[in-house]
Amino acid sequence: MVATLTACMGLVASTLSVSADSGHVLPPTARPHGWTIDRMAAAVANFSISGNDPAYYPDTPFQIIYRHPGNAFTLKPGTFLFVKVIFIDDSPPVIGDWPANKSEVANYFFGRTELGAHDLEIEIDGRVYSLNHPGYVGGPVPTPNSPDGSAHFIQTGAFVTPLAPGTHTLTIRGVLDGDAMIAATGGFPFATEITYTITVQ
Repeated sequence: MVATLTACMGLVASTLSVSADSGHVLPPTARPHGWTIDRMAAAVANFSISGNDPAYYPDTPFQIIYRHPGNAFTLKPGTFLFVKVIFIDDSPPVIGDWPANKSEVANYFFGRTELGAHDLEIEIDGRVYSLNHPGYVGGPVPTPNSPDGSAHFIQTGAFVTPLAPGTHTLTIRGVLDGDAMIAATGGFPFATEITYTITVQ
C-alpha cells in the first residue's frame, strides 16, 4: 500500500513538473529550428496583411497562433509555436514616421510620439510574459507581393516552446496609444486582447 501510494505521488509530481515546464515564451534572441523573429516577420507578412487568409499561410516549422473563427488549435506534442501579436505595414496612409531600417524600429514601435506600444503580453495558462522589448519586433521586411500594396511590414510576436499534452489557454494583449497612432485613429488608442484554446494530443 505504501509502495503504491509512493508510486502514485511520484507520478503526480512528474506530471506537474512537465506541465510547469510547458509553453514558455523564448527570449527574442532565440533561434528555434534556426528561425529568427525577423525571418518569421517576412514569412507571415502576407498572411497577416490579408487578415489571416489561409491561402497565404506560410510554410514554417511552427504552428502560427492567429485569430480565426473559434480561436482553437489542436496540435501534436512537441510542436513549437509562433504567436503573432500586433502588426503594421506602410500601406497608405502611413502612420507616423515609418522606420527606414532596423535601427529605427524600437523608437517607431515604442516611442511616445509614434505608435507608443506598451503592455504587450502573452499569457499562457496564467503565466504572463512581457514582450515590451525591441527584440520581439520583427522587421521592417519587404513585401513586394503584398495584398494591400504595402512595401514593408513589421510584426511583433514570439516563439513559444511546446506545450504539454492537455488543454491550454493562451492570451495576447497590447496597446498602441502614441501620438501618431492617436492621430491616425481620430483620438482613440488601439488595444487588443485575444484568447486562444490550444489542445495538445
